[in-house]
Amino acid sequence: MKERFRQFRETLGQIGARSVALALVVLLITAGIATYAGVGLYETEKQILLQKGELNAKESAAEYNRYLLTRVNVVTLVGYTVDSLLASGTDNSRVEQYLTEQTDYIIATIDPESTGLYGWINGEYLDGAGWVPDEDYVATERPWYIETIRSAQDITFVEPYLDLQTNTVMMTVSDKLKDGQSVLAMDVRLDSIQQIVKQVSSSSEGSQAFVLDASGIVVAHPDESQLGRNYLAEEDSLGGAVARKILKEGQRQFDLKTAEGAYSVYVEKLEGGWYSVSLIDATVWYKPLEHRMIMFAFILTLIVLAIILVLLRLNAKNYALEKLHMRIDEEEKRGEELQALTETDRMTGLYDHVSGERKVRELLASGCGGMFLELDIDRFKSINDTYGHQTGDLVILAVADVLRSTFRSNDITMRLGGDEFGVFAVGIVNREMGEAIIHRLFTQLSRKEIPELQGKEVSVSVGAVLCAEGEGISFEDLYSRADSAMYASKEIPGNSLTFSET
Repeated sequence: MKERFRQFRETLGQIGARSVALALVVLLITAGIATYAGVGLYETEKQILLQKGELNAKESAAEYNRYLLTRVNVVTLVGYTVDSLLASGTDNSRVEQYLTEQTDYIIATIDPESTGLYGWINGEYLDGAGWVPDEDYVATERPWYIETIRSAQDITFVEPYLDLQTNTVMMTVSDKLKDGQSVLAMDVRLDSIQQIVKQVSSSSEGSQAFVLDASGIVVAHPDESQLGRNYLAEEDSLGGAVARKILKEGQRQFDLKTAEGAYSVYVEKLEGGWYSVSLIDATVWYKPLEHRMIMFAFILTLIVLAIILVLLRLNAKNYALEKLHMRIDEEEKRGEELQALTETDRMTGLYDHVSGERKVRELLASGCGGMFLELDIDRFKSINDTYGHQTGDLVILAVADVLRSTFRSNDITMRLGGDEFGVFAVGIVNREMGEAIIHRLFTQLSRKEIPELQGKEVSVSVGAVLCAEGEGISFEDLYSRADSAMYASKEIPGNSLTFSET
């Protein structure tokens, strides 16, 4: 031992004090670089955590809004039509018939489990699903009516409630009509929102998600026992602390420490004044980072290894950021695809009635002129009865294909329902141009071969209306005039076209 100590002293003497000092300086610099790199790594991973929480909130909020807006659009569009019917003096039996038709359409295309449209309209309770209330049922005393009448909003989201028999959260979307006393409503099951919450919560370790309404009621939560609880009324729970930050203090991104742990919280506001809440458990995410920081203190003598580790972690950081951006791009693309699906008739790929009507309304509101068509397949019931419904479906697809090839990509082509179609041809404002396009459609349709029809040709009856730029015509007026013109065309055998003259 003494010999080794002597050799060490001799080595120090050979190196010299300056060299030792320089070595210490280099060691300290390296330690500083290592520490700096470690802190940078910590901050980088923390930013990834922040982006993860924000992405969870935005992703789930986009899913919730897509689900809710589909129902809102239905109630809004049906409300427009009911207002028009009431303004024209239509009696309640015809209004209820219209609600029944729209309820059937909703069940067939949007929500098979929907209970349909109903409301207190023109002094009478009308139900599109045919439900007959008990004698003691007073519609004007129900929450859906009272809250809608009190609301200053165009569309009211009535406070959700928990159906104790099915453990399903339900809510009502309602529209106060123009007379100020009539209310149109539709009940919405929130099962799909519950599934979205569960998917977000299980997407990564330490993630939680839930949905609150404006009063603090839990609308959706991965733990179904939490449904219907009022977090705002809870003093000591994590949910209560989060609800107060959001609803009392108006915060949308914050860190929170409670007896249950430390969390980073991200909030996105939804349709109807709801809140999509995403929580990241900081304990789960930050503890591994803290351990790494401690390790940096013990590897000062392992300079090369430390540098390699930093480089590897920086590479990992770049890779993680790249993957995150790729994920965001993929989610945006997925969102666009989902939006297209919600606007598309599943059978034909054309716009569905609701989405097509909304787009035509937007064009008219912007002052755009054009030609609106309503098109009906001649003797379609006879085709179904003679050749079968599968052949009838082929005929519908053939007409849809001809519409796609005849009209431009910026024209609005939609399936109104059954064998009826609608088109708004942008910028076609004179009869000569309109006739040329429609006769081209007739020609293409006559060339369409459907072997199952055994040589029988498909023909259509078309009603057309022209509207000039800035004319200010309503969609209801366009639709009504085109419908009348189409029925006039049905009196003429074969492909026929009638322009509305009024």
